[in-house]
Amino acid sequence: MERKNKLVLFLLIVLVMTVALISSFGLNFFAGSGAEIVLPTPAASEPGGEGDLEGGGLVLPVRTTPETVQSIIATLTRPENYARTVTVEMATGADQAGSFTASVLVDGAWTSVELTQSFQPMGTQYTIVYTDPESGEGTLYRWYAASTEVKTWPVGERGADLAQHIPTYEDVLALDRDAIVDANYVTRDGVPCVYVETAVDDLGYLERYWVSTDNGLLIASETVKDDVVVMRMRSTEAEVLQAAEKDRFTLPDGTVLYEQTTP
Repeated sequence: MERKNKLVLFLLIVLVMTVALISSFGLNFFAGSGAEIVLPTPAASEPGGEGDLEGGGLVLPVRTTPETVQSIIATLTRPENYARTVTVEMATGADQAGSFTASVLVDGAWTSVELTQSFQPMGTQYTIVYTDPESGEGTLYRWYAASTEVKTWPVGERGADLAQHIPTYEDVLALDRDAIVDANYVTRDGVPCVYVETAVDDLGYLERYWVSTDNGLLIASETVKDDVVVMRMRSTEAEVLQAAEKDRFTLPDGTVLYEQTTP
């Protein structure tokens, strides 16, 4: 009798474990393959209430779709200090392509861009941009390897991005919602990303963007027309700035615009 009772107890335990496993994995299996990203809700929960977490706020899964992708990307924040290399290839005619590579350093409000182009007779283009964190207004300094003359002009908050000649996730946020036809959570070159694709516009172009969820930086983009990629952008992984690169914020005459902070 005792052995029979033990057998019944054992079978009940197995049944409970089986139900638990089905509850944990079965729902995900039948719910579809759409990717989800966990984001904090805008409002914090009541203190001591259900779901209250340290630091406040609930955490809810958000499925990446054309309807939600802009709100997801809006939560991303770029790092204040980083270095990376951006490469852009452009079709300039039949069987021809131009390209440039930008070595980018960002340290707070200061950005340095050293841009080399295969079709630039003036040589490497050097750009330093200061952007006021309060107003978003700034100043751009530019010169070329073939000339030490520095040109200066005011720029807006997008000045540093425009100096790199690349789109950013702000471009995605500015899209008309109806222009977004595909969105997902994917991996690109080993980096977890939010992927966004636009509809073909009136000129026959469509855009594709890959935004890193690790740091909010655009790591790749493509412009396509008639199934042909006419512009492709990609970047290396962003790294912490090195103190030895502080001369990147110095003008040709030796004027130091900014002393880079030490990591």
